[in-house]
Amino acid sequence: MDSSVLASANTMGQLQQKLDGISNNLANSDTTGYKRRESTFSDMLFQQVDNHSEPRDQTGRLTPDGLRVGTGASIAQTAIRLEQGALQETGRELDFAITEKNNFFQVESMTNGEAETQYTRDGSFYLSENPEEEDAWTLVNNQGDYVLDADGERMDVPAGASNFNLGEDGTLQATLDDGEEVEVGEMGMARITKPQLLEGTDGNNFRLPDLDELDLEEADVLEFVAGEESQLIQGSLEKSNVDMGQSMTDMINTQRNYSFNARAISQGDQMMGLVNSIRG
Repeated sequence: MDSSVLASANTMGQLQQKLDGISNNLANSDTTGYKRRESTFSDMLFQQVDNHSEPRDQTGRLTPDGLRVGTGASIAQTAIRLEQGALQETGRELDFAITEKNNFFQVESMTNGEAETQYTRDGSFYLSENPEEEDAWTLVNNQGDYVLDADGERMDVPAGASNFNLGEDGTLQATLDDGEEVEVGEMGMARITKPQLLEGTDGNNFRLPDLDELDLEEADVLEFVAGEESQLIQGSLEKSNVDMGQSMTDMINTQRNYSFNARAISQGDQMMGLVNSIRG
């Protein structure tokens, strides 16, 4: 295949993946706690073609010797951007917004029938029936995953509890029907020190890959922090950090690049047709 057609065809496939990523960002612009992803490109394989075999032919040459022929561009990385999203006040007692960049709520999610700890920035929580204890509730997110406390345990709530309040030390308190105040648990969060390792899962959660395969320990990638009042805002939610204007601009530029590469294929095909007609 002609190198011009090969390079353009390869690049078009990668540009399509970038368009898919931009579309996903736009589709989640109103998703609570969503973090956008950005793609960066790099050169694919290339070869150096030397067109001057004799040293004397290079006398006085100002441009680089030879010709670098590539095979297109590919996505080098799709990085998650953790910049803080805007805070939206809801006034709801079980809504919490994280104000620290690399902090995440811990939730227990079922994956292939097994419990797995996952991470999310979506702090809209709800009360659900406790499957392990009658006449009791437990705190879950909007996907039904169990919210975990600072000790990695589910945050169970006595039935009839109301008037939830987050203390300065990160302890969530509630009031029972008889007026008694009880502690639900200490809001716990995980600070991900290597956030680019995070993998997206169903819904709005993240998981960490198999750390053993990467020769890493849990302490190398995360640390546990208390959900103190200085790091959490009760009655508010963090909106996505998708910039609609920038995303639309990126989409237009990517579509333009896609069109240029498609035109390059068309031009290359015309030139090959012209060469074949001359030979005939």
